[in-house]
Amino acid sequence: MQGFRCWKQLGPLWCQAGVRVYPHQMDSARRVLEEMGCRAILADEVGLGKTVEAGLVLRELMARGQVHKVLALVPASLVGQWAEELAGKFALDFCTRPRGAQWLEEPRLLASLDRAKRQDARRLLALRRFDLVIVDEAHHLKNHRTRNYQLVEGLATRFLLLLTATPVQNELPELYNLVHLAQPERFPSYLRFYGALTARRGQAKNAGELHELLDRVMIRHRRSEVLGQLPPRRVSLLPLELSAAERELYQEVSRVLRREYRRRSGSGAGLLSLITLQRELCSSSFALQATLERMGEEVLGGALPQLVRRAAAVRENRKAQVLEDLVRGGAEQLIVFTEYRATQEHLSHRMKAAGRRAVVFHGGLSAHERNRALEEFRRGAQVLIATDAGGQGLNLQFCHRMINYDLPWNPMRVEQRIGRVHRLGQEQPVEIFNLYARETVEEHILHLLHRKIDLFRRVVGELDVIIERLERQRSFEGRVLEIVLGSQAPEEVQLGMERLGDEVLRVRRRVARELTPAWPAEGLPPFVAPC
Repeated sequence: MQGFRCWKQLGPLWCQAGVRVYPHQMDSARRVLEEMGCRAILADEVGLGKTVEAGLVLRELMARGQVHKVLALVPASLVGQWAEELAGKFALDFCTRPRGAQWLEEPRLLASLDRAKRQDARRLLALRRFDLVIVDEAHHLKNHRTRNYQLVEGLATRFLLLLTATPVQNELPELYNLVHLAQPERFPSYLRFYGALTARRGQAKNAGELHELLDRVMIRHRRSEVLGQLPPRRVSLLPLELSAAERELYQEVSRVLRREYRRRSGSGAGLLSLITLQRELCSSSFALQATLERMGEEVLGGALPQLVRRAAAVRENRKAQVLEDLVRGGAEQLIVFTEYRATQEHLSHRMKAAGRRAVVFHGGLSAHERNRALEEFRRGAQVLIATDAGGQGLNLQFCHRMINYDLPWNPMRVEQRIGRVHRLGQEQPVEIFNLYARETVEEHILHLLHRKIDLFRRVVGELDVIIERLERQRSFEGRVLEIVLGSQAPEEVQLGMERLGDEVLRVRRRVARELTPAWPAEGLPPFVAPC
C-alpha cells in the first residue's frame, strides 16, 4: 500500500477484520488515480474484486480531500452487498434508501439504478454536483438511447468509475458509449473514436496500438492471471436413471418438439419456446407443467392437452431424490442452482419437509427480501436454492459447495454460477456437483461443457469473448437446439456436440493469441453509427 494516504485509516481496520487486498487490485487503483484522472472503466473478470478496487479509489480520494459527495448506482439485488462491503472493508456508511430531500442532502448515496432513474429522483439528482459517481454492472449503459445511459450522462461529477465484468466486445458503438461516459473529452464523437482505431482505408491498426488506446480508459485483469491465488475446483458428476413415468414423459415431449422443430425451422420463428420446453424437460416435471399450462394450443397443436396431463401425472422426480440424499449426507452448506422458479419452489418444499433449513433466492424478491435470504443463509441455513437471475453479481465465497441441478446451455452462464463461489476470498477448494439424467439432452450438454471444454475444472479465459464470437450468426442455445432436435439419433447428437466443442476450442485458441480482447483478429467492423 505504499503511496496510498488512506492506508493510515484502512491498515488497522483491515488487520482487525482480516481483509486481504491483492496486488492486481492495488495496481488498478493506482492506475486509476495516477494515469486516468479517476475516470475509468474497471473491467476485471468475474470474482476479482472490482468493488474493492472502487473502494480503494474512493478512500484514497477522500484521504486527499478531493471527494466528499459520492453516488454509487448498483443493481437492486446488490445494494445490501455493496453497503456491507463498503462498511466492513472501508468504514463508510451510505444512505441506501434515499427518499425526497435525501437525494439532495446526503453526502454519500447508494441506490439502485432503477430507483435513481425515476422521475422524482432524477430531477433532484440533476440539481447536485458529485465528486465521484460509481456505476456497477455498467454494461447496462451500452445503449445511449436508454434512460440508464441518459441518467448517468446527465450527472454532474468530477470523477467516474464504471464497473463491468463483460465490456462489450466487437460492437464498437456500444463500447464507444462506455468510453465516452468515462472520458468524453478524449473521444467527443463516435467518428473520432472509430478513426483513432483505424489506419488507411478503414483497416484496423495493429493490436499493440489498439491495446494502448484502451489502456488509457479501461483496466481488465483476467482470472487466469490470478489462478495462483484461487483454490482448485473439484467436480463430481452425479448421473441418475429416470423413473419409468419420467422416461415416458421425456420421450413423448421430445418427439413432439422434434416434430415442431422440423415444421418451424424453415421460417426460424417460434424456436425460443422449444428451447425453453427442452431445457425444462431436464429440470423438473413441475417446471415443464407450469410452462405447458401457460401455452396456447397453437404452440404445440393438438398434442398440448396430452402433454399437460402427462406432466401433471409425474409428481416424483428422481433428480430431487438424489439432491435430498446429497443434502442429508452432509452438514456443510450448499448452493443449488436451477433456472426455473417452479423447480425452485418444489425443491424448497422438499428440503423443508425433510427438516432442512433452505432459503430461496430469485430475481422476483425485493431488495429487502434478498438481503434477508442471504443473511439467513450466512447464519446457518444449510441450503440456498437460487435461480440464475437471483445469483448475478453475488459474493458467496463463504460457501464452497454448489450443485448444478439443471445446466444452462450457454457456457458463460455456467461460469457465472461458479464465479459466485470461486472468487477471491474463497479459502476452500470449490466443490461442484452436476446432476444429470442418463440418455437425455443434459448428458450431451455435460459432455460438451465438462469433457470437451473442461469448463468446470479450469478457468476459461475471456469466455465472454469466445461465446460472443460464436454467436455472431446464431445464439449458442439456438445452435444446441439445432443439434438436439435436428438429429435423428443419439449418435448424431453426440457428433454435433463434438463439432461444436471443437469450434469452441478453435475460437479459444484464436482469442488466446490476440493481444487485446476488444476486437477480432480479422479487423474492425465497418463504420456503423451508434444506435
